Amino acid sequence: MAIEAGRMPALRLQVRRNRLPLLVAAVVIAVVAIAVPLFFQPANLLNVGRQSAVVGVIAIGMTFVILTGGIDLSVGATLALTGVTTALFLDAGMVLPLAIVLSLLVGAGVGVLNGLGVARFGVQPFIMTLATMVAMQGLSLRLTNGGPKSFDNGNGFFTLLGSGDVLGIPGPFVIFLLVSVAGVLTLRYLPFGRFLYAIGGSMEAARLSGVRTSRTLVLAYAVSGLCAGLAGIMSAARLGVGDPTAGALSNLDAITAVVIGGTSLAGGIGGAAGTVFGALLLAVLANVLNLIGVSPFDQQIVKGAVILVAVLLAVQAVRRRKGRQS
Repeated sequence: MAIEAGRMPALRLQVRRNRLPLLVAAVVIAVVAIAVPLFFQPANLLNVGRQSAVVGVIAIGMTFVILTGGIDLSVGATLALTGVTTALFLDAGMVLPLAIVLSLLVGAGVGVLNGLGVARFGVQPFIMTLATMVAMQGLSLRLTNGGPKSFDNGNGFFTLLGSGDVLGIPGPFVIFLLVSVAGVLTLRYLPFGRFLYAIGGSMEAARLSGVRTSRTLVLAYAVSGLCAGLAGIMSAARLGVGDPTAGALSNLDAITAVVIGGTSLAGGIGGAAGTVFGALLLAVLANVLNLIGVSPFDQQIVKGAVILVAVLLAVQAVRRRKGRQS
């Protein structure tokens, strides 16, 4: 069932799977149009796209992991670590392309470490990625002696990654869109994507059907780490420093975006297209709360409520599916 779902790219199936985020999006847009007309000013809409980019990139990678029934709590710490390593590499005089490649490899390496712990040694994903999160946070602080690491870089492409524009569209948002397209195509058309759905549906059934479950899990976590690494580079480009405390809540934001987008925490159901909706909805929510003057502390309360509602709705959806199948 899960493998077959991964093979069906029809628009009708995608809409049916993502009815909840589509409905929420419609309601949010309607309410915002009435209550906060300033939201629809072009400059503000571009700002929303920029705000959604970092969490959105992380969330696309997180989707690969959650589809297997796992979780990755280390993405925020990986973001901070790759931002720090990028700053260190550039400060040491390394050319930008090599610094970016090496930092991406650092992010992917953290993901591989998580995948090996889960797939080869049987550590629960929550525990494995929690341990990695703590370790990577400590490593980031050690590399910078607890403070932000500045660097000197006037490269236009690097500026584009953080705060630049492409034909008037924020560069980070363009990167988010490209990563999203890659995620959608991978999950819909490549065997790797179908294997993820199969593992999320039933690990044992996937193994018996010939799926190399261990290798697929390691690759899924590597993708998550790679996306977190890219987000870390984007953050460093935007801030102009490698901040060891950056991305403190990015893991929660990414998980929320994935769940709001219709991907089940139990695995096997969902996709990257819904995650894009989820990331944009979070950015819209944060932007609207800022426009109407809600304090940052109250915004955290609202975000917590959104997470709770999203998880409850996801649980109910899984129960209804199981009830129809039985």
